[in-house]
Formats: sequence, structure tokens, C-alpha cells
Amino acid sequence: MFCTNCGKELKPGAKFCTTCGCPVDADDAGETKVVPSPDETSVVSPDTTTVSGPAAETTVIPESPAAPEHDREADTAAAVASFDDVEPASAPAYAAPAPVPPAPAGEAPKKKGHGALIIGIVVLIAVLAVGGALYVRLHGLPGSAQTAYTADAPAQVSAKTRVRPKDANGKEMSAYVAYLVSTKGTGDAASISTTPYRYEGTDDSGFTLEDFGNVEDGDYTLVIVDNSDSGSSARYDVPVHYEHDNPKAPESLDPEPPAPSAGDTQTAATTTDARTDEQKAADLYLAKCREYIDKYGKPGTREYQNGTLATGQAVAKLIDFNGDGMDELMLCYDTTPAPDQQDDAFSEQQKDAYAVEVWSYKDGKISKVFDEPDSVSSSNGASLFITMYELDGSPCMSTWKAEFATGANTTSEDDTFTYYAFNGTSFDASLTLASHFKNPYSDDHSVSYEVDGKQAGESDYRAASNRAQESGMIWLLSFNGTRSAGESAATTISDTNATLDELKSRSEGNAATTAAATSEQAYTSESVDKSYTIVNPYSPSSTQGVMWSYPQFSKVDGSTDAALDALNAQLAKACEDDANLGKAWGPASGAMMVDDHQDLCASINGSIASVFGARDETGGGAHGTDESFGTFYDLSTGKAVDATTALNMSAEDLQAKGVAGINAFLAKNPSDLGVSADDISKMAGEQDRYVRDEKGTFIITRSYELGSYAFGSHRIYVMANDPANNAIVGTEVADNY
Repeated sequence: MFCTNCGKELKPGAKFCTTCGCPVDADDAGETKVVPSPDETSVVSPDTTTVSGPAAETTVIPESPAAPEHDREADTAAAVASFDDVEPASAPAYAAPAPVPPAPAGEAPKKKGHGALIIGIVVLIAVLAVGGALYVRLHGLPGSAQTAYTADAPAQVSAKTRVRPKDANGKEMSAYVAYLVSTKGTGDAASISTTPYRYEGTDDSGFTLEDFGNVEDGDYTLVIVDNSDSGSSARYDVPVHYEHDNPKAPESLDPEPPAPSAGDTQTAATTTDARTDEQKAADLYLAKCREYIDKYGKPGTREYQNGTLATGQAVAKLIDFNGDGMDELMLCYDTTPAPDQQDDAFSEQQKDAYAVEVWSYKDGKISKVFDEPDSVSSSNGASLFITMYELDGSPCMSTWKAEFATGANTTSEDDTFTYYAFNGTSFDASLTLASHFKNPYSDDHSVSYEVDGKQAGESDYRAASNRAQESGMIWLLSFNGTRSAGESAATTISDTNATLDELKSRSEGNAATTAAATSEQAYTSESVDKSYTIVNPYSPSSTQGVMWSYPQFSKVDGSTDAALDALNAQLAKACEDDANLGKAWGPASGAMMVDDHQDLCASINGSIASVFGARDETGGGAHGTDESFGTFYDLSTGKAVDATTALNMSAEDLQAKGVAGINAFLAKNPSDLGVSADDISKMAGEQDRYVRDEKGTFIITRSYELGSYAFGSHRIYVMANDPANNAIVGTEVADNY
């Protein structure tokens, strides 16, 4: 039997000519037939080994450059057999491949460690029903022009293989991020969060595999994340087999997702829904964080003689700004390396060096929706921070612009606060407050106000400002000894790392969405803020105004019952009782008074509410004493329950968690005086110290317990709600507790 194209004698039962690469077919009489060569749009028919396409009626293949001697049948069988060893990548959201033709009877496939790529005339082989076909164009193979095949078998690549990602329209991506994720060992083909191999491209000519660094030989998933504005696909995966000097690898690889045809609509819709929007958003948010980490450095701190500065990718915070159940990603990063030493201009220079942004996910992509200047504030040219607000009850972004002017006889100070609300597409300036001071530090001072650009009286200005309520502060530059550890740049970095862990967890499908958690909630709470006038304990002949708060609970439909009414009345009365004592207090009484009363609902899980109570008690001395505590309530009964009941664990297990969390905190933040193991064990055994919030359960330590008064009181996570977020154990909660 001979090949009619080149005349080469063929082995019995051969399917390909080993000289020219032509596929052949032999009838019972031994006559050799030449099968026409496919063009770039050829596909494999499930019913025959004949390759069909526009040239299907042709009976002779034009002569191609000779390919090297190669056992193509063994390679084909090995491509199938190799999938016994390789964990398949997650299914791309595209059309399903053609069925697999049966292997020739009596031919046992030769087992190889990795799949082999058939070179020369490309035969389309659908190996496993991975769920969809990605188009991969190969260039520079011996004996072939530009060709295409479905990427169900791993594409062969080497260190020199150039990859040029394209979108579904065949256009090279203008911006993308590529990841190489191992499909064996510790790698996870469904996640980009753990791989060290990452490449970011912007208007380039593609990349080679050696751009990932020192890659070990093996099987991987090449993940392409489209960051271009016009990209039609947010992410797609290509299985590849990598060898540094892979003789079977092409010179270039142009992966692109094919646009689904009308007949593929149902299949495409099914596979698209396989990953939730939360997972897709987490992938893209994580990619953006890693992009900034590559550019500006990992989240970290720099210590100076008087303070701590947050550096690199300093802030990553997930916030649902418009209440649609999908979190946005708030970022703050240091664009300028911190100086070695502080000087007079240090604080202002660092303030200008920080950039603040918010990114939003929609329809498989993320976009930057906020990047206003003046988002970072300073305190008397010292501390730097971002103040978080709620505008009309919803989270918002804000800016503060302060201008000073000094003339011959006049000094002026102008402050402008702008609050931006998110409408699902962009942040709009929804409230602007301006105050203009003339000679603020002299007897002939004056002040005027504006609300949304119009002149306003002081009462109207105050009323408008009440629409914006401070909800927390994120510290970027904190000075030692002036704030508790919860109000520090170190806490900011700890929270950022916890957010990165949360994104990894969501990407892998381990975290429930905010919307899902909310939909299962039977109860809700609202904070009541009340102003009181009480005796000033540090100047007993005068009074001071205070703003205290407590929660009121209801069912999600707004109704209450007898149990909720009794609990709400109890919480309101506790606040009123402290205010009445404060109004009548005097140093001669020898009693303690409360000059700060805050009860905050930290979380509701089923019918169990966790309330953090902050109290500052004083007898008029140098400073007050922190008497904060936690209380769990069963809202179905209106009664307080033990922490062990609320957390469904034994007292011994809870105490062990508390001890471990405190010790983890002290390992990173050594006490300035020291604390005994017995004292730590005693603290961890007191159930009124525990509070559960949306991230985990934390323990409260009070002034003097872990160190001196200057060492501060602390709120330390001892358990994470999601085991994938255990990195928060031993770190402090956000400073709104």
C-alpha cells in the first residue's frame, strides 16, 4: 500500500503518511485513497475518519513541505491516554466539541506522561467532553500553514512559544492578564489566586512562557483574563503541556474563544452560569489587586520614630455601596516610595502619594467607578486616614478639600466636603458642604456656609451635614502612643490581607454571597442615635453634649412582636438610665459615671443577634476606663443567651479559641509590660467578652489587661466564620468597634 501523494510505502493499517502527513484510507482490496486536506475551518465528522470542509470534494492534496518521521497514530492515542493522568481544567463557556471517533480495534494506546500535539495536517480530536471548544491557532509547525483545532487536548508549549491572546472577534486584546495554573499537585485549575505565574499585557505583541519565570515542566491551565474595554470575554482557560525545550511546541499560540453559534445558545448559557457572579467578580478583583501589588508593592508598613505608615497596596476593602448584593472593591495604594526619614513636609507628601479608587463588577468585567483626589485626609499635618461615611443610610465615598490663605490683615480657611453615592454605574456627587472662615483665630472672625453650591444658614448647614454619618476610619499614617492598636496603619494592613484572603475564598466558591445571606435573614436592626447633655467629669462645673446609640430590632417586614418590643425597650432604657446618672453626677458622690454609651449590632445569624457594648466609665480622674462587653440575644425570645449557646460550642472549646487568638495577637504585638498565661486563660473563659461580626468572632480585652494603658484595649479575632479566612485569627477588627 502506497501514498498516492508522495509514493511512500505505508505500514499496514496506517492512517497517516509518515512522510507528507496525508491522512489515508484503505479499502478491502488494499487500494489506497487520498483524503482531502482540511483548511482552517475543518472539523472532524463523528461518523467517519474522513476530514470534511470546503475542499471535501477534492481528491488530491497539494504537496506540503516534508514533516519529520513521526508515529502519528501513537501520538494520537497518547493524547487520549494522557488525560488519565491530568486533572481537566474547568469548562470554558463555549460550544461543545464534536463526539470522539472510536479508536481502531486491537490497537492498545501507548501510555505517555503527557498529551502529544499532532503536527502537520491537523486532525481534530475531541478527547473528553470538557464542555466547550476554545480555538487555538498554531504557527510555525513543520509542514503546515496557520491552522486551528479545538483545545480539548493540552496544547504543547515551550519556553519560547509566543502567546498572543485574542477575543471572540479575532482581535488581539489590548489589555489582559495571563495566569499559568498547575493542574497537578497543589495547583487548582479553577482558581488564579494561588499561582505564582502571572503576566500582565497592555498593547504588546504577546508573551512567551519564559515571561512567567522559572516554570517547571508539566501540565497547566493557561488562564486569560480580558481587561480591555471592548473585550467580549472576561476569562477563558486553555489546557497546555509545558516543557522548557518542547520539540512538539509551535513557535506561537493564539488562543481565542469562538463566538457561539445560534445552535450553541443553550450550551453556552449552561456553562456560563457554572461560575457565580461573585466568583467571577472575585477573580477580577483579585487580578486587579495583584496588578497593583506588582506595581506598588505588597501590603506592608514602614516604621518611623514616631509612627507607622501603610505602604504598597495598602487598602483593599469590599463594600456593597448600592445594596444590590454585589460588593464593590475599594483600593488605596502608595504611588511613591516612602522616604527613609521624616521631615516637615513628610505627612503632606505622603497624603498626595496615595491614590484611592473603587472598582465595580458588571457583566463579566470590572471598571473603575471612583478615583477622586482629596480622598485622604490629614489631622493637623500629622496622621493620615480615609474617613468612611454613610449618606442617607447607604455607604458612600467622600473627599475633603481644605484651603488656607494668609494676607496682610486677613486669614481665611475654606473647607469643602463632598459625598459621592453609587448608582450602580458611577459615583455621583450627592451632597457638598462648604464652610468659609475669615480670621478664624481672632476676635473679628466670621463664617459662612454653602450647601450644594448655594448659600445657607448655619441651621440648614447642620441639618444637611446630619445626612452624612461617619461609619469608620482607615488609618494610613498613625502615630505611636496616641491611638489604640485598632486605630493604626498596622490594622489597616491586616484588614487588607484579610480581604485578599476573602477574595481567594470567593474565587474558589467557598463564601456565600451577601445577597444569599440577606435573603435568609428573618430579622434586621436599626441604630438609634440620641444626643444628651451630661456633667463634664473633667470639669464638673460645666456640662458636655454626647451622642449615644443603641439598636432596635424588627422582622424583615418591619413588624415586631412582644419579645422584640421587650428587648427594644430594655436597650433604650439602659441608655436613658446612664444619661440620667450622668446628668446628676458629681465628684462628691464618689461614684463612677458613664460618659460614653454605645450599643452596636455586629451581626444577626438566624435568630441570634450579637451586640457590642462600648462603655467608658470615669470618676473624674485623668482618663476613663474601658468596660466594653459583648451580648448575644435570641430575637425569637428577646432574651440574652450565653456565647457558647449562640456559637454552638462548648465552654472549653471557646476558651481554647480565645487563648489561641490572644496569643497569636501578642506574638505579633508584644506586650509592653507582659501578661501571664493564667490571666489570658481567665479572660478567654469570660463569655461576655465575645462578639460575632460578618467576618468572625472576636474577643474584647480591656485597658491594662494586656499591658499598660498606653498599650490599649483590643478587639482580637479568635475564629473566622469561613474556615478559608482563618488568616484573620490574631488580628484586630475594624476600628468601628
